[in-house]
This record gives sequence, C-alpha cells and structure tokens, in this order.
Amino acid sequence: MDPVETIILRESWEVEPRLKELGLSRKKLLEARDIAINDAANATAFHAANAAGTYSYHAGTWALRHLFVGKEWKLDRADGIEAIRDDARKVRIAFSNVDLACDASHVPKPRTKKGAGAERAITGDLFPNSPRYAPNKTGEWQFFYLMIDQNGAAELTRPIVRGGTFIAATERIYLSTGSGDDGDGLGRRDDAGDSPVEFEPQIARK
Repeated sequence: MDPVETIILRESWEVEPRLKELGLSRKKLLEARDIAINDAANATAFHAANAAGTYSYHAGTWALRHLFVGKEWKLDRADGIEAIRDDARKVRIAFSNVDLACDASHVPKPRTKKGAGAERAITGDLFPNSPRYAPNKTGEWQFFYLMIDQNGAAELTRPIVRGGTFIAATERIYLSTGSGDDGDGLGRRDDAGDSPVEFEPQIARK
C-alpha cells in the first residue's frame, strides 16, 4: 500500500472551523462520547464480558442520532452501517469503540471487525477488495467515525478500512484527550481493572 498522508487537527483554532464546515458541534460530539462512556460503566462483573462495549456502541449510536438528527442530519443505515448523514454536505458519521484515540503515532483500531459495508462506504467502491487507498475525490461522500477509547479520548476520523480494521486515516480531528487536561476529559477510572472485551453488533445484509 502506498503511504497515506494524514491530516491531523489538534488545536481549537483548526478543529472548530473544520467541525463548522462539516455542520457539527464539538460540544455535542463530546456529549455523545460521555453518554457512551457512562453507559459502558453500567456493565458489572455479572454481565457478559463484552457488555461494556455493547452498551457503549448502542448508546454512542443513539446519542449521535439524538443530538444531531433533524433538519440537516438524517438517520442512515446504508451498507448495513448504523450512522447519520447530511445529504447537502455529503457527510456520513458512525460510532466506533477503538483501542486508543488521539495518539499521532498510532492508527486507532476498532474493537470489533468491520465488514465489507464499511469498506464500500468509505471508498465508494462496489468492489472493496480492489486496491483503492486514496480518499474520495472532492464532491463525493466523506465517511467519518466518532472514535472513543475506554479512557474517554475522542476523535472524529476518516479511516481507510482493509481486512476488517482501520489501516490508516486521511483526516483526524482530535476532540478530547480524555485526560481531563482540556476541560472535557473524563479521566482514567481508578477502579478500571482489566479492560473489558469490546463488542459492536454486526449487521448482516440479507
């Protein structure tokens, strides 16, 4: 695979204008993050090992729709992906739990394998196994994931999907490091213990 140039936006002066261009609010995206993290905390030792990830995924997806769907954003399930979309801006956004967010030396990896639908949605290609790695041309749809890790770090990112995982990204918009240093982080839970097994339900097209 040819090297992929990644645009990383970290500072508020570059993050805020880009989010405005996409018709998004950082405050609302972080609210969706908070809802997902808080729902994950409902998992106890008596729940299934993958409960925290399941709760987080469902709550994060719900929150994106609850906070954004309206005049501009619509509920979207194309390609078997639970998402929201803005037809005027040609932007789609889905939720994903990842192993580590907001680390420039690491490409976030989804906790659950992504299907062929994700590859089609991102490349716009009917043949996901074809060697297309570059981002879509101007005017085509842009597909972002709101990515959060278990410590609350969050970013809005356009990944490249191959083999069921994120192998690179064309654009990463850092929303919060989750450390509490930026006023929006949740911080690391002292009683976090062993990392939960993450799970996001797979939707199979009939």
